[in-house]
Amino acid sequence: ALPPSVCTTPSIGIPDAMGSTAAAGSTATAEASRVWQAEVAATSRGSMDVRPSRGGKNSINGTVEVDTAIVTPPPAKREVTLTWHDLRYAVYPNGKKKPRKDVLKGLTGAALPHHVMALMGPTGSGKTSLLNVLSGRVPTGGELTGEVHVNGKPREDDFAQRVAYVMQEELLFAFLSVQETLMLHARLRLPPNVPDAEKQETVRRLIAELGLKNVADSPVGRVGGFPRGLSGGERKRCNIAVEMVRDPAAIFLDEPTSGLDSFQAQNVMGALRDLARSGRTVVCTIHQPRSSIFAMFDQLMLLTDGRLVYIGDAHDSVDYFETLHFRCPNLTNPADFFMDVTSVDYRGESREGNSRERVAVFAIEAERRGLGAAAVTAALTALQRNSHGNSNSAGERGDDGVDGGGGLDNAPNGAVAKAQGVGGVSLDGDRQLSASRPISGGGGSGKGGGAGWLYQFRLLLSRAHKCQKRDVVGVGITYALDIMYALLLSALFRGVRDDQEGVQARVGCLFFIVLNSAYSSALPSINLFAGEKGIVIREQASGAYSASAYYLSKLVAELPKLSSKLVFCTVVYWIVGFNPAPARFFLFVVIVWCEVLAAQAIGMVMATGMPIGAALALGPAFITIFTLFGGIFLNMDSIPQGAGWIRYVDFIYYAFSALCANEFNDSRAIFRCGEEDTRCLPDGTAVLELYSFEHIDVGMQIGLQLVLAFGLQLMAFRLLVRNTGRFMPLSMDKESDQAREDREKGPEGGLTNINPTPLPLHPKI
Repeated sequence: ALPPSVCTTPSIGIPDAMGSTAAAGSTATAEASRVWQAEVAATSRGSMDVRPSRGGKNSINGTVEVDTAIVTPPPAKREVTLTWHDLRYAVYPNGKKKPRKDVLKGLTGAALPHHVMALMGPTGSGKTSLLNVLSGRVPTGGELTGEVHVNGKPREDDFAQRVAYVMQEELLFAFLSVQETLMLHARLRLPPNVPDAEKQETVRRLIAELGLKNVADSPVGRVGGFPRGLSGGERKRCNIAVEMVRDPAAIFLDEPTSGLDSFQAQNVMGALRDLARSGRTVVCTIHQPRSSIFAMFDQLMLLTDGRLVYIGDAHDSVDYFETLHFRCPNLTNPADFFMDVTSVDYRGESREGNSRERVAVFAIEAERRGLGAAAVTAALTALQRNSHGNSNSAGERGDDGVDGGGGLDNAPNGAVAKAQGVGGVSLDGDRQLSASRPISGGGGSGKGGGAGWLYQFRLLLSRAHKCQKRDVVGVGITYALDIMYALLLSALFRGVRDDQEGVQARVGCLFFIVLNSAYSSALPSINLFAGEKGIVIREQASGAYSASAYYLSKLVAELPKLSSKLVFCTVVYWIVGFNPAPARFFLFVVIVWCEVLAAQAIGMVMATGMPIGAALALGPAFITIFTLFGGIFLNMDSIPQGAGWIRYVDFIYYAFSALCANEFNDSRAIFRCGEEDTRCLPDGTAVLELYSFEHIDVGMQIGLQLVLAFGLQLMAFRLLVRNTGRFMPLSMDKESDQAREDREKGPEGGLTNINPTPLPLHPKI
């Protein structure tokens, strides 16, 4: 039976750890219940007009019935039982020297296959932190201890890359369609020896399974921006589908219903429920679900202030709180009731004190009854029973690379299973991947048996080209601005003469070209990567591709944008009337191109090394500093000794000095001097000496710009690798490991139930 969607008056009592009913309860729980009832007596909660009916249906207003019956798909070949013990996580929000904040405080529990487990609790209770710990995605910078086991054995280091983790924010490329997005990830993540037709079938199945058939060819789009695309619920399901391409047996989701209306939220949770029914382990955080969504939960884990309040069957959660003298009002959503009783009320000192005492009582009672340990024991017992039940068919299952212990990657339509002839993927450690191990922090080539590096590069380059081709507005604005600036400069400086005013016009025009190229290249580079940074970090964390394949494909994809600068240079050079030699024009274009590459590299360094907001603010500041040392405002020979090194990393100096040398280092560069001129620069050599550019070699400056651009791009790549996949490992304590085994084994070494009467964990299959 499904869990009830509304509270009803319970008719049973739940035995406690001592074997007696907790109806009378302790003095502490009774007093906390009395205070709670007194506080809510004056506040009437509007009842939900949803009444439970029999036969697996919910009656709305007593007239319309919504069928919640589930068609169970064929069971998955491999399953994941996840157990954790004494998880503790602390952070230092104000630095290591300040007091730390304990986020998780000794949590123990289990998540089962064929189940949807909901992690619920008030804001700040530690739901997302626990989800990150279980999935192996805790950011560095804190302290993490405890144990996480997968199918009874310690979790492997690359666990995070081989499970599905769906973030709260939908991070997808806006210009790709749903079909293209999923097909790209199928080709990246599935083994290369799987036929492309089978990958297409996998994508088709996912689209149908998650209800995306009607929008398969629609662009994903941006929320509230251009291009318009999927609705909120469709984006959520597409986000889930991306992580389901490899068909992992464990799925972790952070607030999958956030930002959706109740109907779309129910559709998303219905899709997750169906995924669980096929044998997957689904764990999600959810804040306050509607009653029909609550009815889809198999397991429920309630947290408050990082402590366990309840873990067990969602069906029994209301009855459990009844034993603590906290009765859920009739016709009330249990999720609303749980949020009320587990939240701290800050509307007054008395309310805050009472609520803190109440949640402390819940945590103490959960610990006294051993709810977490009971969940672990029940899960391991079920795992041991299933393993014994499957032992007789182990030889048959071994034919397709599947072991009885359970693995991470369920082969979609047999795709991964067939590919595992070269090495299966399993959770119990009996077989390891034959592909290369993950590269620390930077993704990996062929993680999980996915595409090789060269194929990754080709796919990512194709994606980048598609996005650029379809971004008509973005690319069009780039060309329009370059043409506009070219026409503006041509109108102001056209037909410069060979006199002293012509010298000033040439120098001024050259410096504006350098400055315009710097700003129009560095800042768009930051903006462009701002839209990709979150996507890349997510895809890197899930092991979709290597960081090097992505970064090189991005660099190559940006090269066609240099064509707009070619148009700009062609218009300006000949209309203004610079040195007419064709070789000089060619060098002019090359110098501008090299400056653009260096400016883009600086933008990438800032975009990968700091938050995008900070990068956009500091980008113009850095360019302004480089402008001061560019050679026009401050003579190179008059720069203070301590600051002279700046010009060696100043791409504006390299570009401006090279352009000046290209224009004036010519014996034919002769300029007339009038009687009214206070200073006379008769030839190009005199102009170069004025700016201390007389020893500048154009080829050397071009080479140094390329070296600078390469070095900056290498730095940006290292920063990208550093910021992707930096997750904390669990600090495994061997003594606690042994203590856990002692607690879970009886005198004869077999598994024993820590709590003689645990809350049931029934598989809802």
